[in-house]
Amino acid sequence: ACQRAGGTNPIAFYCPAGEDSFQLDMATTTVPVGKVEVCHRKRQHIPMGWGVDSTGTRSTTDPSQVLGGGGLTPLGGLEETAGYKGYGLNMMVEILCGVLSGCSAIGPDVLPWRVDRAGPVDYGHCFICIDPEKLRPGAQFQGDLAKYLARMRGLQPADVGAPVLVPGDPEKSEEAQASSGGVRLNRNVAAGLRSLAHELGCEAELPPGIRDLPTDMEAPKCPYTVAAAEK
Repeated sequence: ACQRAGGTNPIAFYCPAGEDSFQLDMATTTVPVGKVEVCHRKRQHIPMGWGVDSTGTRSTTDPSQVLGGGGLTPLGGLEETAGYKGYGLNMMVEILCGVLSGCSAIGPDVLPWRVDRAGPVDYGHCFICIDPEKLRPGAQFQGDLAKYLARMRGLQPADVGAPVLVPGDPEKSEEAQASSGGVRLNRNVAAGLRSLAHELGCEAELPPGIRDLPTDMEAPKCPYTVAAAEK
């Protein structure tokens, strides 16, 4: 198809492993739209394969083309790089969260997540909980999972300067850094927050590091936000 037909339709999967854990949180598109928005605010190109332009068939490295009329590719990219697998996962999430929960709109008929949409969204969710004690009593599951995670982290890295990680490790590291040193923000993203705070009349509540940025520094808004404001 050459038109938008699904959301980012994420999958989140968590398993405890004693003091360790497996934490997977991923979109079934190549990247979530937020990564494209951040690149747009930072005035950076996106990697080829993340999204397409308004034709729905041509890959683009311009985030404004993805946000302003194009779309994200399914996980895997275009057909030649097995994007049909991500397309299938995307539909699976739509079936579990939309069809099964009885949403009023499914797939291509869901209103876009943008400020000028015609009405309220009617998103659905699906939560599946499994008690491993019913299958592996005595915390056997958590013990074996902890060993598996340690085994994966112990693999020889392709880059000696970058250890092998498992899902959740980067986020745990970032959380620890933020707890001790604060949240890191790109200057353009920080400028965007200041502009939003100014529009909402709460600029005085900003921390000095954001409030005292140069007065002539502004961050670009997403194309669909600008279009909506001009209507």
